[in-house]
Amino acid sequence: MSAVTSSPKILTRKAVLYGALPIMLANAAAPIVGFVDTWVIGNFVGREALASIGLGAVIFGIFYWGFGFLRMSTGGLSAQADGANDQGAVQAHLFRAVPMGFAIGLLIFAFQGILIGGIMQFFPAEAAVDEGARSYLHARLWGLPATLSSIALMGWFIGLARPARALYMQIVLNLINAPLSLLFVAKFGWGLYGVGIASAIAEWCGLFAGLILAGFEIKKRGGFDKGAAKLSTLFDIPALKKLGTANGNIFIRTVALTLGFTFFARAATAQGTTFLAAHTVLMQFITMIALVLDSFAHVAEARVGSAFGARDTKRFDRAVRLTSEFSFVFAVLCGLAAYFLGPFIIDQLTTDAEVRATARAYLPFCALAPVLGFMAWQLDGIYIGITRTAAMRNAGVVAVIIYLSAHSLLAPKFGGAGVWSAFLIYYVARGLTMLPAWPGIRRDLANFGSK
Repeated sequence: MSAVTSSPKILTRKAVLYGALPIMLANAAAPIVGFVDTWVIGNFVGREALASIGLGAVIFGIFYWGFGFLRMSTGGLSAQADGANDQGAVQAHLFRAVPMGFAIGLLIFAFQGILIGGIMQFFPAEAAVDEGARSYLHARLWGLPATLSSIALMGWFIGLARPARALYMQIVLNLINAPLSLLFVAKFGWGLYGVGIASAIAEWCGLFAGLILAGFEIKKRGGFDKGAAKLSTLFDIPALKKLGTANGNIFIRTVALTLGFTFFARAATAQGTTFLAAHTVLMQFITMIALVLDSFAHVAEARVGSAFGARDTKRFDRAVRLTSEFSFVFAVLCGLAAYFLGPFIIDQLTTDAEVRATARAYLPFCALAPVLGFMAWQLDGIYIGITRTAAMRNAGVVAVIIYLSAHSLLAPKFGGAGVWSAFLIYYVARGLTMLPAWPGIRRDLANFGSK
């Protein structure tokens, strides 16, 4: 098939910004599910329920982020196939990834009782918080097959520099989730189970919208390639080996990353219900900021991956430089916005006076997170685009060891401040531990020459 590419030969700052905006909106829309759930519970139920949904969201995040390789590997490999003008491979990556996400989601759903029971042993939560988190999770997991299929699909869109299609998926999801959450909690009184089932329904609607959009994208690129859907193509040994290596490395890296964030939540749980509830509120800031900054990492992923597939060193260097410049500027802007607008947003998320006061006390740590962490997010995007997953794996493991060591030193002496300080050190470590691989990447790129 003939290729259809949209990446300009010379990347401009305008193109980076215009490419990042729909991704930024899509990424910012993704955690709105958790934001809406937090707002509904924080305003219509109470403190224990707010702590429960925070704990439940962390555990759901283990399933969600634990299989983040579905998005990352799909995005990087699709970008490279697009850059190499191989539309059959572009479609094959989609046909492999989406069913894989669906199958993993079904497997987790089938064994949820054992999995949730085991994971909950890791968190020393009060009985009411424990019970509420379980209720939320059992409802939310009805949507997990759709969730994992959707992140693979979104990775495909992002890898092909079609971020607007990922945004449309998120718009559909949130238009369904918000009113259903309010209806199930405020009207029907279903509490934590209500917000969980509303999110599950919304995830299925988002997936169906994404599949329709994928059909449009395939049609735009010349139509369905029968060869890409053949079993001989989907189970091509070299392609599967490459996919398996990338997925395995990213999975290990993601497990390490998930361990870091799960440990952070456990540390917050150990500080008491009020601290955990405040942590739940502040993590909405962290999540929103991270996904805004990830927009430039996703642009880098598509542009760097395409340049890598085309073996164009000049395009690669320009993509790295321009996207990194924007990432730093927006990191500073996000930090300032969190610091100055944070008190107002905190008040909207909870009516509990103690939770508000605790969240305000630790807000400065949230404001520092984007400034200290932008390098980690940006290098993730670059390394995913060129599928340097082994470097990501090694860095992820070392970074979490640094984080756990910092926590063991700081938390006993400084309490909540120590918990947050160690978490910020974790962000710095995630970026720095990826730098040792950079000279090798540059040497490999020097051998490509320029088109």
